Amino acid sequence: MFAVVITGPPGAGKTSVLTALADALRADDVRHAAVEAELLAWAHPALSAEQRRWHLETTCELYRAAGHRLLLVAHTIESDEALAELLAAVGADEHLVVRLEAEPATLVRRITGREPAGWSGLSELVGHARVLAASMAALRGVDLVVSTERQRPEAVAEHVRAAPRTCSGARFAFA
Repeated sequence: MFAVVITGPPGAGKTSVLTALADALRADDVRHAAVEAELLAWAHPALSAEQRRWHLETTCELYRAAGHRLLLVAHTIESDEALAELLAAVGADEHLVVRLEAEPATLVRRITGREPAGWSGLSELVGHARVLAASMAALRGVDLVVSTERQRPEAVAEHVRAAPRTCSGARFAFA
């Protein structure tokens, strides 16, 4: 299995790019599965780290058992350790890690535009996005960095889709 991991701070466009990439692959009849890892863990009370990993691991295994050899995973990865844990849970033979980025003001504009104004977690998410916009640049193991500033998700998806042909170690073709 080959996994494309899409990460970035909140507001960078992970969901939009994941959707655009999945749509492009479907249009070309490329068999794949797409997973938003954070949605797998959306529960109250919050799941433990072990439970979140189990959900992702199980989901990926189910797709693998169903014959999917290309897996697209979107997740906000905050540390090198978190990336290693995510890759272990996904269990892919090979992977491409893509970090999306945008200016902090753009992240804030996107977050406040999509989240309900009265949501109690809005200011915390905005603050966290600003912190991650700076700290994620230090993540190791990232194969491709793409700015989503003034780019449509479809253009970013095409850039990601072209990357395995030029990225060292990646042998999976998206076509």
